[in-house]
Amino acid sequence: MRDVQGSGLTGPPAKSPPVSTGGPQRATRSTGGDTQVAKPRDHIAEQMEEEFSVVSVEAFMPHYLPFEPAEDDVKQMDKSLAKMEILVEVDGNPRFHEVLVPPCKIDGTETPSYRLLDDVSRAIASVPVEGRKRNRFSFRVCPDTVIKSQIAGSDNKVDGCFTSEDPESKTLDTSHLACILEYGLNSTQVAENNKQALSASVQIMNDDVCRMFTYGITIIEDCVTLWYHSRSHSMISEPFNFVENPRLLIKVFMSFLFATEEELGYDPMVMRDAKGDYIYRIPSTEQGQQRDRFFRTTASIAEYRSNNITGRMARVWKVVECNPSGAVLSPSEPSRVLKDVWLEDSALTEAQIQSQIFEDIQKFFRDKQDARYLAFERLRPSISDLERNDRYKKYFIEIVADYEGRRTKPRSPNSQRKHMLFSTVEPLALPTTSNRGGSGTPCPTESKITFDEGPREFAPRKQYRVVFGEVCEAVGDLRTVGEVADVLSQAVVALRLMYCAGWVHRDISSGNILAHRRSSSSPWQVKLSDLEYARQFSDSDRNVGDDPKIGTPYFMPHEILSSRYIAPQSVTEKEPELGDDDFRDGGAPQHPEPPTVYNFQHDLESIWWIFVWTITCRVSHEPSIAFGRKIFQNLMEPPLARLRFLEETITQQFMGCLLSPLQQLAAPLEVLRSFMVVAYTYRRKANGLADLSSYVKAHQGFVIFFEKVKQSQATWGDTLLVTYHRPVASMTSVPGAADIAKPTRLKRPRDDDAYEPDAEAQRPKSRRSKKASGKT
Repeated sequence: MRDVQGSGLTGPPAKSPPVSTGGPQRATRSTGGDTQVAKPRDHIAEQMEEEFSVVSVEAFMPHYLPFEPAEDDVKQMDKSLAKMEILVEVDGNPRFHEVLVPPCKIDGTETPSYRLLDDVSRAIASVPVEGRKRNRFSFRVCPDTVIKSQIAGSDNKVDGCFTSEDPESKTLDTSHLACILEYGLNSTQVAENNKQALSASVQIMNDDVCRMFTYGITIIEDCVTLWYHSRSHSMISEPFNFVENPRLLIKVFMSFLFATEEELGYDPMVMRDAKGDYIYRIPSTEQGQQRDRFFRTTASIAEYRSNNITGRMARVWKVVECNPSGAVLSPSEPSRVLKDVWLEDSALTEAQIQSQIFEDIQKFFRDKQDARYLAFERLRPSISDLERNDRYKKYFIEIVADYEGRRTKPRSPNSQRKHMLFSTVEPLALPTTSNRGGSGTPCPTESKITFDEGPREFAPRKQYRVVFGEVCEAVGDLRTVGEVADVLSQAVVALRLMYCAGWVHRDISSGNILAHRRSSSSPWQVKLSDLEYARQFSDSDRNVGDDPKIGTPYFMPHEILSSRYIAPQSVTEKEPELGDDDFRDGGAPQHPEPPTVYNFQHDLESIWWIFVWTITCRVSHEPSIAFGRKIFQNLMEPPLARLRFLEETITQQFMGCLLSPLQQLAAPLEVLRSFMVVAYTYRRKANGLADLSSYVKAHQGFVIFFEKVKQSQATWGDTLLVTYHRPVASMTSVPGAADIAKPTRLKRPRDDDAYEPDAEAQRPKSRRSKKASGKT
């Protein structure tokens, strides 16, 4: 890794470009937790299986290599290697002197059989390439060296690599690895070789904040395959024979040895110092002047180890503004929060969405004609209070600076989807029919695998860095039930403002309702964040593919999670009787149920689920935890207990499971539940889904709910809660506290982010030595 002269910093660079998505893209992903990386290789391979495409080596080189060496430079390199007797001529063709037959035919083990790679790389590195500077990376053989990580649980090993570490070093660090190599002498090792290479690349992309993309090389016998991984897709080349075609291998090694660090996948906008802290450079414009601002990480707020390279890979840091060398600007400089994420290239940024929402709120204030204005003027805070001096803005997190960075490379137009990289089972061709002389349903042969070749655009992505002005606590980390109730009641005000602007949030969870206060004695102020999936409400958009399930299953609205509208509860007044007349007009096929569309009440319902989760799963009381486990599960298909909990009357069992002071909350929660169900069914029966004014009463109902429970808050408000990141000291030894269910965000947005765990629930245990004091 490069040293930044005069600063004592080391840092790397990366690059990538874009396209657009043509529909939903689904990719299963999960967190690796703290399990050692090498152990879940099968799981990583399973999740990455559908992320790969393949292209000819001739197409791979110009599109994916760091750079493609010019033909004249390659010829000149051939001559130099011939003088060194690295290349020899055999029957008029160039061959590597040490490998005139495939390595599998050599009597020996892997390392000596491929020692040629080290010799070739050293020779290439010693020959100048016109217009190129020799970089700091060198080839290294390292079959027994564990790759170190700042994220816990890493124990990958690779056969070789291109690294910038000292050749005499006994260690390997992810931040220094530009390309990893795995090789094997037996063709039966292909799948295992691929898994090992992939696992190491996943570790690099998880651990190295500076990395935008990375490379790999696998060799089986004499066949070389090139690998490229980015946040939008992964690509491999068709294999080539390096014994018969040594010039291709020379070309690849030239590219890695003479590329810039940015070409190798390192981001020039992020530097890492000797302590492991990062300095982000954020371009900024102030008073028409372009200048860069720098933010140094002081603690990790949210990171996780994904089992899939493709995706958003959100990281959240506590930062302070600094100068380019990393020195803090002023001792009184306040801490900020920086979010680093890969968005779809076509997606609006958080700052752009927030700006549009603010414009629409101001337009609502100006018009003053809407029925919502009159209805909400009677609530507290009133519309006029919120309008005065732009007080409404305090309900949203402040954006200090933001930056759209590099784009991922577009997927090669000559590529095709690639399957079976990690399995020896042959795929079953689709479609298949098997009719053994009679009628019946065709069945795939046992032990065969079928693949859905549906459309997959591999939407390109862009870096997005946004700096928030306040270091906050997530509502899922607040210490008492009373604090949660106070912040959730304010969140209803924030959602009311979005409703007035005509926007739905669509991703309300315990991790993006934030709370900020100036001191420990100050009251909490809600800050609504994560507007990435917010959009203007439209009942006419009924394409499920464009409006997929988004959010954390724990708190996802019932109708969205179950993909159906709540049916009205009808009571039959007399015993049913079936007669001839019933067959005269009945029985006609009904029109299919229209897809559920996310509406304003859905955002409010998520508040209700957070409150229920808080008083069951976050209280150190085993009966309530056990009850909550049945309802709150990270499943896209809701469990029966969850369905019943909203659609049916809350039972005495729920009240009985609660800690004694909290039992009085069961009745108000039942009143609000019943109110929501009736509101859902009435609005749909009255064809009022598109009528904005039909959601006024839902907002008024939530205001009344919080006003009523506030009256008894003195008796239950001080009930302590377990926090997953900083447990309350008196609760750390309470039985069952460690088993509390943790919410995970599962997203099925416009592209391949499906099933991506939310960083809030996936913070690794040993990512740097410092602990965050905030959450965003």
